[in-house]
Amino acid sequence: MTALPHRAFGNTGEQLPVLAMGGGFPVGFVGFDKAIATVRHALALGIRYFDTSPLYRSGASQAILGEALAPPAAPHFLATKVGHFRAASHFRSVEALHVQLQENLRLLRRDSVDLLQIHEADWAAWWTDRADVGPTHLIDSEGDYDFADAPVLQFLHEAKARGLCRRIGITGNHARPLGRLVRELTGLDTVLVAYNYTPLNVSARELILPAAAAKGMAVIVAGLFTFVHSLPPGWATEGSYLGPRSDAQLAQLKNLQQACGLPMAELSLRFVAADERLNAILVGACQPAEIEQNVAAIQRGPLPADLHTAIESIARQFA
Repeated sequence: MTALPHRAFGNTGEQLPVLAMGGGFPVGFVGFDKAIATVRHALALGIRYFDTSPLYRSGASQAILGEALAPPAAPHFLATKVGHFRAASHFRSVEALHVQLQENLRLLRRDSVDLLQIHEADWAAWWTDRADVGPTHLIDSEGDYDFADAPVLQFLHEAKARGLCRRIGITGNHARPLGRLVRELTGLDTVLVAYNYTPLNVSARELILPAAAAKGMAVIVAGLFTFVHSLPPGWATEGSYLGPRSDAQLAQLKNLQQACGLPMAELSLRFVAADERLNAILVGACQPAEIEQNVAAIQRGPLPADLHTAIESIARQFA
């Protein structure tokens, strides 16, 4: 079996396979046993980076990874997150964050993780105590926030100092506010952005990658496959990862896919993976066969130049 290509993981000194597995277990989930088998198959095929969250399948994702990656599993890199609290006050509570982390570790069956991240760091609730800010409101691009003294940053640095994690980072679904956080925050190792580097939207290139490179942060992308088959009703003009031309973009992408004959997932993965500034690409899977398809796709390398250019012309229509 050909080894998966590896890339430097920011300035951490680590090298990891570029293909990583997200633990959201989205559409296609058929139970714990199949999910555990899928994770173990990914490990057997050379995937080493696994990402999860308390949000994913209401915490069940962490239990699945805890079982699948328990010793004597091959060496691997495990990332989880904190956030998605029901109580708004918990976003600003170091104590609540530590309680959630301990539950994460219990489900993951370990004393520490390789990477601990803020889930949806682009939400303003992390950065202000204002009562009029809802938990899902995004930070204002020009707003005034006391980033340096945010409780969640105190928590992350405490967790790292106590050996509960080796690396710390942020995640989000909106490239512009997430890019501001990359510029404003210090001492972070990684940034994960979903939905903003796909065949329909490459805005992360300008809004996140340069700032992350300037700080030596590893860049992880996710959500490659979420919108390449269909657009959720009412989301076509969402304005952050889908724009007013999304329906037309998707129609063009589908025509291109039918003409070239490659599966849509492979088309998306090979297009995104061609950007060597990306340190890891998270893709989900619920069946071992899906992992095999993703591994085979990444091993084929970049798309033919004319095909890559055609997808680029579609992605650039996002506004």
